[in-house]
Amino acid sequence: MCALGIHLLGASACRKHFEDQPIAPDTPYGLIPVSILKPLKGVDSGLEENLESFFNLDYPHFEILFSVASKRDPAVAVVERLCARYPQIQTRLFVGEVVVGKNPKINNLIKSYEASEHPWVLISDSNIRVRPRYLKKLTSQIAADTGMLTSVVMGTGASGLGGGLETIHLNTFYAKAMILASLFKRDCVVGKSMLFRKSSAERFGGLRALGGFLAEDYMAGEAMKQLGLKVSTAWDAVPQYIGQYSVHDYWQRHIRWGRIRKAQSPLAFGLELLGSSLLPSLFFAIAGAFTFGWNGILLFLAHTLFWGMLDLVILNSMRAKLSPHTLLSWWVREALALPLWLHVACGNSVQWRGARYQLRLGGILVDPT
Repeated sequence: MCALGIHLLGASACRKHFEDQPIAPDTPYGLIPVSILKPLKGVDSGLEENLESFFNLDYPHFEILFSVASKRDPAVAVVERLCARYPQIQTRLFVGEVVVGKNPKINNLIKSYEASEHPWVLISDSNIRVRPRYLKKLTSQIAADTGMLTSVVMGTGASGLGGGLETIHLNTFYAKAMILASLFKRDCVVGKSMLFRKSSAERFGGLRALGGFLAEDYMAGEAMKQLGLKVSTAWDAVPQYIGQYSVHDYWQRHIRWGRIRKAQSPLAFGLELLGSSLLPSLFFAIAGAFTFGWNGILLFLAHTLFWGMLDLVILNSMRAKLSPHTLLSWWVREALALPLWLHVACGNSVQWRGARYQLRLGGILVDPT
């Protein structure tokens, strides 16, 4: 019942966060110039449309800085095509890594970060596809004590069962976890969308100080908190385009994410067992059957159904698209949650960008094998 109570609190918090928050049109920081950093590697599904959405931002002062590790990267042609199509947008492409640690994303970003011209920097991954008013809404939420603004990610455009699983995971379990963390003033930064003042980041060493961590986004947020600045979760979810995804893709991605969370916070990772419906429903059914002699199967189904209805509240609050495929994906995701957690628990290595890394406590990367 405790797990269901937390789930109920999470669904209620999501509804309030996404539906009831006003968007302030004018703030002292509104429409500030922003440097948008886009680290790229390869051409994923929907890349050109994802990047093009940033060229169509309804915002007066911004630049887009793309970065790739190699000039042979196929993403270069996509960037060049878009820059030619939108010559009025201030853009630059940076080629080549600056190795400051074992995190390849940070190494990719160093040149563009250090060349950025505006006081505020937005790091946004290549699979994010935004609406025109995204940046206006984001900057309207900056306050005097803001260290970093991040966003809940909403899965969109998925194909295949793996894509459905990824969408459900992002739009229920992950969204709920982020909003509950925000509710208890423990906001966690995700690299899909992280807006911060460059001068504040320089106080903890800038991006160069994050090169030794796999979860550079989380560590950036913690560094801002150590400076006495506030980390906040934006009112709008930011769309992540998923595209074609296999079940294997889904599994491998969440092995990596899960082991990162385990390295950062082992206790919170342990409690994730109660974050999906299977075990709480099973415990509820066993308790009801042995204590009161009730029908365990009916209790299990009733508990699971109520859990699913609360996930539906979360999906609706995020304005996620619903379909019969959503329902199938939800059931499969719930069934896989326990074996996925066990797989994560049984190791400390992650596969990322073609290399295998070992993770130490605190999210520190060890040399790839």
